[in-house]
Amino acid sequence: MNFRLILIILIMSLSIVDLVLTGYYINKYKRWQPEKPYKLMELNPVLVFLWTKLGFWIGMFVGSVFILTLNFIVAKYAHWSVAVLVLGVLIFTLFNHVANLTLLFKLIAKYPSGYLPASIFGFVEGNNLRRKK
Repeated sequence: MNFRLILIILIMSLSIVDLVLTGYYINKYKRWQPEKPYKLMELNPVLVFLWTKLGFWIGMFVGSVFILTLNFIVAKYAHWSVAVLVLGVLIFTLFNHVANLTLLFKLIAKYPSGYLPASIFGFVEGNNLRRKK
């Protein structure tokens, strides 16, 4: 195997893992705070646009095809240094997923209703309303 093929395999594998973790995170977050807009949960404008216009599942599928195609083209045809840079960004992204999922699980455990008190968090857009008992 040559260096380019190894880069393609690594980039495509990490891209798939990134998309799966992104889908899991957003799905979990949306079930916890259904009123939260996608733009506050995800930084990728392509995915946010597709989720907003097509819904989560169809938008995730279309976005995955688009992103995986772009990653393959970059990994196969761009200069090797650009492909290595994309690989580094994907590794950094996976570390961020771990941190974000850890924080989300802690928030869900501490505030299972999805209501975040304004006295602690300030105004939070998409915050679940406090239910009267």
